[in-house]
Amino acid sequence: MHSFGFTQKKFTRLTGPGRHRHLAAWLTANFQALRTGRVCPDQWKQLLREYSTILSWAGLDLPKPCPGGQDIPACLAWLSDAIHFHRIAAGMVIRDPDMAQTMITGDRAVSAPPPPAMTFQVALDGLRSLFNIGSILRSCEAAGIKTVILGNCPGSEDPRVAKTAMGARVSEEKTEDLAAVLAEKKAEGFTLIGVDTLEGSRPCHELDWPARAVVVLGNEEYGIAPHLLPVMDHCVHIPMFGAKNSLNVANAASIILFQAVFSFIS
Repeated sequence: MHSFGFTQKKFTRLTGPGRHRHLAAWLTANFQALRTGRVCPDQWKQLLREYSTILSWAGLDLPKPCPGGQDIPACLAWLSDAIHFHRIAAGMVIRDPDMAQTMITGDRAVSAPPPPAMTFQVALDGLRSLFNIGSILRSCEAAGIKTVILGNCPGSEDPRVAKTAMGARVSEEKTEDLAAVLAEKKAEGFTLIGVDTLEGSRPCHELDWPARAVVVLGNEEYGIAPHLLPVMDHCVHIPMFGAKNSLNVANAASIILFQAVFSFIS
């Protein structure tokens, strides 16, 4: 367990945001220690006592209820909420690693359901956001997609893509000539389905999804490149009920892919 590095006199000299910033850092260190099994129940009680004392210096009360040291997931969630509180009070940006989901370190132990009787691939045309690419890789793995074609965009060799992909197990095919690769896929019997809001595009839920398809997603700003559109067999879009006519490409990919996959589940 990590002890707090300030005396009461030194702590009370800090500004309000400074106090919260140091408390957030201290609790984060203990969060990681607890997550990796370096805090026993007795040390957890000691941590609560120390935290309560420090909060009293700032005129604050210990958040309640406090979990016992035996329930590690509850302790992690409780600490995560405390970190979140202090980071907000300090005016700091909240990051995903500060949330309780950090405690989830592995994949589920239960068996996955059998995959639907379909073979889908996803092609990305010139995406630039590393976050979007990683998020799409993760959604593909969740939807049972085995292959992602990366047309003029980075893959999980970039650590920032890999971080967002969270270990997604998909095959990545990189190409600088996506048109040629799509032509090859078409020759192999794949139906090419572009996701775009062009005139004539069909709502994604109205398409009779084929069993073998490549779903093509375009650049965040410009959509699918004009020279690729003529080879699409279909174009689909997500119906919108607000003023905006599009979604973030990673969000759109998740909706489209699961709409397609669910069409094969009876």
